[in-house]
Amino acid sequence: MPDETTTPMAEKRHTSTRPEPGESQSLAHALRDELERMILETGLRPGDRLPSENELIARHKVGRTTVREAFRLLEQEGFVQSRQGLGRFVRARPTVQRPLTRLEGVTDMLASRGFQVTNTVLSVKLDEPAATERAALGLSPGHTVIRLERLRTHDDDAVVYSIDVFNRAIFDQPISEIDWTGSLFTLFEEAGHPISAAVATVSAVHLGAEQSERLGMPSDTAWLLLAQEHNDSDGKPILLSQDYHRGSDFSFQVHRQRKD
Repeated sequence: MPDETTTPMAEKRHTSTRPEPGESQSLAHALRDELERMILETGLRPGDRLPSENELIARHKVGRTTVREAFRLLEQEGFVQSRQGLGRFVRARPTVQRPLTRLEGVTDMLASRGFQVTNTVLSVKLDEPAATERAALGLSPGHTVIRLERLRTHDDDAVVYSIDVFNRAIFDQPISEIDWTGSLFTLFEEAGHPISAAVATVSAVHLGAEQSERLGMPSDTAWLLLAQEHNDSDGKPILLSQDYHRGSDFSFQVHRQRKD
């Protein structure tokens, strides 16, 4: 097991102090992300053993419940396998496989998988919303939307093609002054409208001939379209996104559980 230096997830608490509601869950998600990064950055292979619960408790200064919840999340996402009496081990995974239950922006998702991504803005413009877009976003007559079209490439190959539509009123500054090449989730959060939930539909598609030519991809390339309606923390719909993921590089997991 490679030795590494990590930053504690939280300051050490006195034994008499109990976490605030929701704090343990937040620490578990942070630890999950830290373990995922460790696996990717240290070159661990499928079958390699992960640190024990006691090692992680000492290293990150968190409780056993937090460690077990972090492992549970990784196991649920198919990243880690538990073997009774032996510990937890890295599982084999496709190049990029994401659980649909995890809500994250495309930029963050690709970065977490080690993709060296170039994010190109193909177009950004003010536009009249279509009737379906107006209804989905709950816009009154007269409201315009920002229509953002972007392409993510890795080693000069297109991996994700995105179209995002959202209310112009969310951003105060001129759209020409906004850097659209980074995380859209971050921009929304900085504007005071953090995205907290989404309803997603996944379908297998082919792009039209014109779009394929524009992206420099063969017209028979298979794409996984993730169409989402995003809500802010108040449950208000604020973003419609269509993310086309190249089918040869992506798959998405759905955790299914049989009810008694």
